[in-house]
Amino acid sequence: MFAERLVKTIRRTRARWEASAGLRRVSGSPAAGPLAFAVVRNEMLRLPRFLDHYRELGVSGFVIVENNSTDATREFLASQHDVCLYATAQSFTAKEAWLDCLLRRHGRGRWCLAVDADELLDYPESVRVRLPALCEYLEGIGANAIHAILLDLYPEGPVSDVGYVPGTDYFLNPWYFDGLASLTQAPRVFYRGSGLDHRLEGGTRKRLFGVKACCSKFPLFRYERGMFLTDGQHYLEGGRFSELRAVLYHFKYLQDFAPHVEEEVRRGEHWGGAIEYRAYADKVAREGGRLQVWTPESIRLDGARQLEDLGFLIRPDSYDDYLAKFPENHP
Repeated sequence: MFAERLVKTIRRTRARWEASAGLRRVSGSPAAGPLAFAVVRNEMLRLPRFLDHYRELGVSGFVIVENNSTDATREFLASQHDVCLYATAQSFTAKEAWLDCLLRRHGRGRWCLAVDADELLDYPESVRVRLPALCEYLEGIGANAIHAILLDLYPEGPVSDVGYVPGTDYFLNPWYFDGLASLTQAPRVFYRGSGLDHRLEGGTRKRLFGVKACCSKFPLFRYERGMFLTDGQHYLEGGRFSELRAVLYHFKYLQDFAPHVEEEVRRGEHWGGAIEYRAYADKVAREGGRLQVWTPESIRLDGARQLEDLGFLIRPDSYDDYLAKFPENHP
């Protein structure tokens, strides 16, 4: 076991060194307070709302890696006052190492979010309890991380017809999702630490594409020595997890889905030579480019309270006690 961990540590250290050599700071410096970390490529459709959502939630700044975008992503991010922007021309396969490198550079001892541009965090009573207050609660109970369900949201009609306008509120339009029974609990074999020995798999992508999709993420943590994001950000080693569970609304199924899939299959820079994207591409091709995700069993999203009732969001008793500090109309 010791030898295995030593080999992993050496590999991570080498990957981090190679990643740091390829990263170039373009603009900005991290602010004080909770930081959001992300790696993006060609995300102008989603970035304006992504930034606004996390600003509203209480993030003080962003550390973002831009990777070989061909749209205006880099220029847009460089113009944002609260973004510390890095750029790299390395292969996207180094994403995990880039995050590891920048977390160590800017996040040590701080509360950090590690999220993608198509992921928006929500948790019980997020309207009343902003992110800094949530972090205060977690520190009060001795936790340094939370588990979240990656919740795929999709339209009722064909994905190609979504017509989302950049910067607008996603929730102006109806969204649907698969029930909790679509997820199965899988043991986390390489787990170390305390508090969580599993993750969730299945969901919409297994139903639709037949892939072994991981639906767990660990987006919020106080970064400490010995922590590692692994498995493409689908696991966090070294955390002390709260019983509170969050969700990441996953806006993968917008009108750019099919062309994005086609490009990622061509690039082959995702896990396993883009094996999941190849499954996506096969399904899109079989449906003539008019991918339909919705089924009669799909559930229409009606907010966080609904997700608590359905078991996606979990609030422990200690969180209810903490909520007593905040009036119902707390901004």
